Amino acid sequence: MFMKLFFGLLILFNFTPQIVHSTENNQALFLEKARDPLGNDISGDKQLGVVKDTLSKPFVVSVRDRDNNPAKNIALFFKVLNDEEAVCIPPIVYTDEKGYAKTKITPGDRSGEFILECELIRDPSKRLIFTYNIFNRRWMYLLIIQLIGGFAIFFFGFRVAGKGLTKSAGGSLRELLFRFTKNRFLGLVSGVIITFLLQSSTAASVMLVSFITSGLILFINALSVALGTAIGTTLTVQLIAFKIYNYSLLIIGVGFLLNNFKRPVRYYGQFILGFGLIFFGIKIMGEAFLPLNMSGSLEQFFVTFKEHPSLVFLISTIFTALVHSSAATIGIVISLSFQGIIGLEHALPVILGANLGTSTTALIVSIRGSRDAKMYALGNFFFKLITVLIFLPIVGFWSNLFQKTASTVARQIANSHTFFNLILAVIFLPIIGPIGKLLDKVVPRERKELKKGPRFLDKSIIDNPAAAIAHAHREILRMADVVLDMFSRSMEVFKRNDKDLMRDIIKEDDEVDNLEEEINDYLTSISQEELTEYQSKRVASLFFVTDELEHIGDIVSKSLMVYAGKKIQQGFVFSDEGFSEIIGFHKKVKENFKLAISALTTYDKSLAGKLTDERKVGVATHIKLHNAHIDRLKRGLSETIETSTIHLDFINDLERVNFHISNIGYAILGKVGTKP
Repeated sequence: MFMKLFFGLLILFNFTPQIVHSTENNQALFLEKARDPLGNDISGDKQLGVVKDTLSKPFVVSVRDRDNNPAKNIALFFKVLNDEEAVCIPPIVYTDEKGYAKTKITPGDRSGEFILECELIRDPSKRLIFTYNIFNRRWMYLLIIQLIGGFAIFFFGFRVAGKGLTKSAGGSLRELLFRFTKNRFLGLVSGVIITFLLQSSTAASVMLVSFITSGLILFINALSVALGTAIGTTLTVQLIAFKIYNYSLLIIGVGFLLNNFKRPVRYYGQFILGFGLIFFGIKIMGEAFLPLNMSGSLEQFFVTFKEHPSLVFLISTIFTALVHSSAATIGIVISLSFQGIIGLEHALPVILGANLGTSTTALIVSIRGSRDAKMYALGNFFFKLITVLIFLPIVGFWSNLFQKTASTVARQIANSHTFFNLILAVIFLPIIGPIGKLLDKVVPRERKELKKGPRFLDKSIIDNPAAAIAHAHREILRMADVVLDMFSRSMEVFKRNDKDLMRDIIKEDDEVDNLEEEINDYLTSISQEELTEYQSKRVASLFFVTDELEHIGDIVSKSLMVYAGKKIQQGFVFSDEGFSEIIGFHKKVKENFKLAISALTTYDKSLAGKLTDERKVGVATHIKLHNAHIDRLKRGLSETIETSTIHLDFINDLERVNFHISNIGYAILGKVGTKP
């Protein structure tokens, strides 16, 4: 008030002519922010500046009379209301012949949003308010850091939320795929559920590739799941589109609190914590773009992009392929829309690029996979490419259409993303069969080559325990097939006295030993991850099964083949009755081995129960055959006497093999180490 009185007296005593001129007219005056003859704002309002540096543009006020004519020599007073260190140069200004009054601002050393007030000295009730934003001198550097940090928190939130729900789901992901992929529609539903649990369609697709490579799922069944994964990621985007980032810290707090409870509440807390981080990252990124938005730089940037949607699409595709998440790409776009920086017409090419980009990761992963995995990845890419070809050429039309689906740009973006992928499912779900046949013709068939070492142990997915356990399971099944082949062919060595076959079987045991070492290393790596109780039990049982299979392989190569070598070298001949008993016992044990592999394939507890019952049968058979051999010895049969040691060791080792086979049943039942 003192300053106003001082400047008023100063004007009265020193600038009387101007005051007289304005008061003689004594007509109503109107203040407004200046515009040029074309109607463009030239007032300098909402400027962007740096601390202690005079703003580049002046603040301009236009004074006009009731006839809309410019009023000259009218005194105006300028003052910054919330920055005492800011200086107006000058604070009192007279209008020129065009009715304009201009002043420049030198801000203080504080950053933030500030208010400049301009009032008519002759009538202080008439005033205008300007705003301007002041930033730190290194604001561009800080903007980059804020963007990187915001994106890191945002993406980390996806991983935390996905792991939380995956752990709470236990081992049900694989069972869900087994049950649902037999039907197209149910496969679609399973894709939606799994993608929402993993919080990434890319992660779901990579997991499917690994399951297909492992032989757990047929590629034709996985194609419907791929359509579901595309829809599943839109659920995450829909949640992001709700403007709840102002409560992100509260959500993080709740998630952190629940994370300290016992399972499964702990896993739900991890999911909530992850979602809070997602929204907090959005908030940080949106605020980071604010300075550029105020300066008008982004507006011109997006106007240029609007004219080149294909370029935007290409950039979005590459970016999504690099970050492995379409939801992350679209989440960034939504964060920009929250700040009013980007419109729907700019976002549509980004959405299409994100959809295509997320399928490229599965393509890359499938290069080292089976032919079925390649066909699945190519089919998934084909689905997304068709969507792009449908929507990209006419983004303007779709933009006008989707603007009617919601009142906010964020919701329009989320709705358009959902619509794209629903259309994708509607088009391709009914014709998955013909597409599968087409892919079968396009993708070249592979040569069947014997590959040494593990085939299914993918170390790149260790941080996804559900998928990694499935891979280990598949490799153990392959190991079981190798050991069964050794055991089956061992009898042929005795029947034909085949030295070459004996050597092949012994060499095959080297492969079994190598597989055991690789599988155990892989399972050890999995066990070092944070596992659910279900996953921990599964890993423990797989360790046990691997050990049992290795024992069986050793019995075949280091015991049975040693007996075969002695028989061949010394020309021993079993008695017809005795050899017939051995063949029968071997056949029974082989049937139990096949039963064990069947039970292991699906972890069927009913089959596992039957398998454990065979332990007593094996012991009883061993006793029976042992007594029969002793009876023949008493009768003095020459063949029985010559082969007595080999015969007794042989049936003893067959019982040992049966024992280890029945242990697999106990492992499947979760009774590792249980005694009969």
